[in-house]
Amino acid sequence: MKAKSLIALLFVTGSLCAQSNEGFTYGGQARSYIRYTPKAYKPGMKLPLVFVLHGFTQNASSIMGYSGFNTLADSNNFFVVYANGVSNAWNTNSGFPGGSTADDVGFISAIIDTMQQRFGVDSKRVFSCGFSAGGFMSHRLACELGNRIAAIAAVSGTMSDAAFKACKPSRAIPVMQIHGTSDLVVSYGGGISNVSVDNTLKFWSGQNQCASGSKTVNLPDKVSEGSTVERIEYAPCNAGTEVVHLKVNSGGHSWPGSSGSGVGNTNMDISASMEIWKFFNRFTLDGALSSVSSVEDIGFSMYPNPADEVLYVMSYHSLNIAVFDAQGKQVYTAKADAGQTIIPAAKLANGFYFVMVQNGNKLFREKVLISR
Repeated sequence: MKAKSLIALLFVTGSLCAQSNEGFTYGGQARSYIRYTPKAYKPGMKLPLVFVLHGFTQNASSIMGYSGFNTLADSNNFFVVYANGVSNAWNTNSGFPGGSTADDVGFISAIIDTMQQRFGVDSKRVFSCGFSAGGFMSHRLACELGNRIAAIAAVSGTMSDAAFKACKPSRAIPVMQIHGTSDLVVSYGGGISNVSVDNTLKFWSGQNQCASGSKTVNLPDKVSEGSTVERIEYAPCNAGTEVVHLKVNSGGHSWPGSSGSGVGNTNMDISASMEIWKFFNRFTLDGALSSVSSVEDIGFSMYPNPADEVLYVMSYHSLNIAVFDAQGKQVYTAKADAGQTIIPAAKLANGFYFVMVQNGNKLFREKVLISR
C-alpha cells in the first residue's frame, strides 16, 4: 500500500477555490477526479470532505450534476470529491462483467492524502456516499477503510456477496441506506449481484451493536409521484453510531430529489443529498458529536469539543453568538446565518470557554474546551 500511495500529479485545472479537474498516477493507472472547494473556503480552514461516487457506466461529472452537492458544499462549507472509476466502474468485489479490478480502496485513500496535504481537511470528518455501484463502493470503504472514513451512505447500492462475506470493519461506523422497493437494477430483496437491503441493515446494525428493534417514521408525502418514504432508525449503537434506512416505497433505481437520475420512479419528497449531509454532519471518526441532539431540539449544533484550530456552529436559523473566557470576559461575538459558522478557536488561548447562543428569545450556554 505504501508503494502505491506514492503519487505523481498529472494535471490540475482551475483555481484552488472552485471546481477543478485533477488526477494522478496510482497503481500504474492514470486516475482522475473532480474537486469542489466551497466559496467560503480560506487557507487554514479544516473542513470536512465528502466523496460522491458515481454509478456503473456513469462518471464524476454526471453525479456532480444530479446530486447537487456543490450547492450543499457552499451552504455548509465542506469539500466534495467526485472520483472517477476505471472505465466508469468501481471494484466492488462483485465479479460483475465490466466491473473494475483496480485498487479503488487505495485510490480513495490516496485522494484523502492529497487533500490533506494541499488543504488540511479535517481528517476526522471524511465521508463517502454514492449511487448504485458508488453505493457498493462506499460500503466497501466502510469495510476496509474505516480508520479514515467517518460515515457512509449508499443510494440504490448494497454489497456484493463476496464483499459482504469479506467485510471486517475496524470499528463501528454510521451507515445510511437509501433504497427503492421497486428498484429493478439493484433489487431491494437481493439478487444475483447484490445482498438484500434487509441483510445489509442487519449486518451493520449487528456490527455496530445497535439496540434490538428499530423506530419507523412515515415522512410527509409532499409530492404525488407514486412513492413514499419511511425513515427507519437502528439506535442507540456502539460508539454513538447509528444505522438509518430511508425506505422509498415504490421507488426505483434513482437518486431521490433529482429527476432523471436513474431508472424507474424517482421520489421527490426528500433530497437524498440533503439527507446524507445531515446524517454525515452528526459524526466524526470518534463517534457522534456531543451536541447532536440539540440540532433537532433547538436548531443548532457545535463541534468539535474539545476544539483546536476552529469551532463549528451548524444552525438551521440565524443566531447571535458570543464567547466568554473562564473569567467572564467576552472574547468573541458574531451574527450567524443559517448554515455553518466558523469560530476561530486558533486565536484563543487553551482553556475552558462558555459559548452563548441566542436563537430568537431563547438563550443557550455550552462549555467548550480549547486544547492544542
